[in-house]
Amino acid sequence: MTAEKYFSILKTDPKFIDLTQDELREVLSYCEVQTFKKGDDIIKEGQHGDKLHIIVEGEVGISKIISNQVVFFITTLKVGEIFGEMAIISDYPRSANAFAKTDTVILSLSKEIFKKIKSENPLLFGKLSFVLSKVLAERLFKIEDRIKSILKATLNHEVI
Repeated sequence: MTAEKYFSILKTDPKFIDLTQDELREVLSYCEVQTFKKGDDIIKEGQHGDKLHIIVEGEVGISKIISNQVVFFITTLKVGEIFGEMAIISDYPRSANAFAKTDTVILSLSKEIFKKIKSENPLLFGKLSFVLSKVLAERLFKIEDRIKSILKATLNHEVI
C-alpha cells in the first residue's frame, strides 16, 4: 500500500475530521509503516512502549492477561482504529496485548515524534491530542459499560 492509499483511508475517518489534508499528510510523513503476519505479537502487556499505532490494513486483537492460565480477549480493532496511545502520553507500561488477527499493516507514531510535533507545530499537536482524547473517552465509555454488564450479571447470579 502507498502513502496515498493510507491518506485516503484516514481522511474519511471521523477521528481525523479536524485535521486539514496538509496536516494529515504531515502526520503520515512522520509515521513508520509496519507489517505483521496473522498471529504476530504487536504489543506485549507490561512492556515499555514508545509508539501509538493506527491500523491501515487488517485486524488487531486486544487481550489482557488475568493469570498464568487465563488470557481475556477484549476486542477486535479494525482499519482506522488507534491503539497503544497511552505510550506516547504517559510512561505507564503497556496495559494489554495486541496481536495481528489477520495479516496487518499499521502506521506507528513515536513518542519522540509526538514531542517534536508539540514543539514545532503546536496547532497540529493540539489537534492530535484531541484525537487521542476522543479515543481514550470512547475506551473509558466502553469499559464503564462492560463493568456495568459484569456487575449486573453478578447481581443476577446472586439473586437466583
